[in-house]
Amino acid sequence: MPKRVVLEAISSQTFEHEADRAALERLKRTAGFDRLMRGLANVGLDRVGRLINESSNIRLSERQVGSIYALHKQVAEVLDIEPPPLYLQHDVRINAYTSGVDAPFIVVTSGLVEGFSDEEIAYVLGHEMGHILAGHVLYRMVAMHLGLVLQLVSDMTPLGGLVRLGLIVALQAWSRCAELTADRAGLLAVQDPEVALRANMKLGAGPGARIARELNLEAFMEQVREFQDSELGKLDGVWRALLEFDRSHPWVVVRAHEIDKWVRGGFYQRILEGDYQKRSASVIAQDGEARTEGGATAEMAAAAEQAIKDALRRVYQVHTAPRIPESPLHLALGTYVSNLESGERVIAVYDSSLAGHGDRGTVLTDRRVFCSTRPRVGAYYRDVLSIGRESGGLFGGTKLILDDSLEIPCHTRAVRDALEEALRGAVTAFCGEPPQRKE
Repeated sequence: MPKRVVLEAISSQTFEHEADRAALERLKRTAGFDRLMRGLANVGLDRVGRLINESSNIRLSERQVGSIYALHKQVAEVLDIEPPPLYLQHDVRINAYTSGVDAPFIVVTSGLVEGFSDEEIAYVLGHEMGHILAGHVLYRMVAMHLGLVLQLVSDMTPLGGLVRLGLIVALQAWSRCAELTADRAGLLAVQDPEVALRANMKLGAGPGARIARELNLEAFMEQVREFQDSELGKLDGVWRALLEFDRSHPWVVVRAHEIDKWVRGGFYQRILEGDYQKRSASVIAQDGEARTEGGATAEMAAAAEQAIKDALRRVYQVHTAPRIPESPLHLALGTYVSNLESGERVIAVYDSSLAGHGDRGTVLTDRRVFCSTRPRVGAYYRDVLSIGRESGGLFGGTKLILDDSLEIPCHTRAVRDALEEALRGAVTAFCGEPPQRKE
């Protein structure tokens, strides 16, 4: 792959498609969404998917199909992301997907590897890493396995027929919009619009040496522009919804049109010139007055960070860096960012409303915990003496209470217990012993 501009710590908000955010907000407001997400906590879908992948697909490395793995590493370098594990699946269809909420991995099919050029494969890998950067993985897994998920979850959380239908429509609509965001990430990975457009053309045409030789990108783009100007392209409302009802991906001509429009609008070029937003963890505390924590050491902070990540690894509602979905992270940090110390790292963010708006957020750093009940100061782990908890009633209300003053509301007991474990580990890292437990 030719030399590319490295997009240091680029935030997904820089390339997020406007329809992606709007569709996600609609999804979160859909009746039954909260119950669906809570039910998923008990299903173990992530673990099942990881087991199937490890037992069925081939993990790539420098020694295993090394040419594709080299592309993978180059794309990760351009997008400034740790290369996720990459697997090869025997399937003649051109396809790739990302799975694994706690530790994402990417799967490409043999049809993709054989049917695409190196740069087109790099585009697809960048597309999948875009899903990871944008925090799409959990919802995409739900959309991919929608029938199974709804069956499992509805056994635990009653979902009526209309509610299920509404969730299907909302999930698939969001999934189509999320693909447009990931397409932009793929373009940023290869930094050649023709490669991105050609890859989408091949997705529509299918694999095959003869097809690849005779495909014409100029003719395809004429089709794209004619479609967008036609009555079919302008079709909206009920008819468009019916035609797209069970589709998780947009039509290829729509995807090509959106890429072309983004490039023509100048947004893509501005990013390559360095005009882009960086991920929150890389920009916090750079603009404010430098402050020091007083008694912290690098070892204490590192131990606290590891304890937090270990405790929250299996709890999907708490997002841990560096894969915190950017929108809720920025909103949640809006109240806290000016109070962070120089070098203070955000490790995790949790929103007890489950809507992801950050208005009731809890932020765990490598030194202290902030919460909407005490947003400006929070509590340093070194100062926490006790952690209490309330179980709540039939309709929720469970919470953690630090030193009888800082309350951390949680929407499930499982999250409460995970946060307690994380906080106990962080406090122990600074104090040398765990805090007192209060019931």
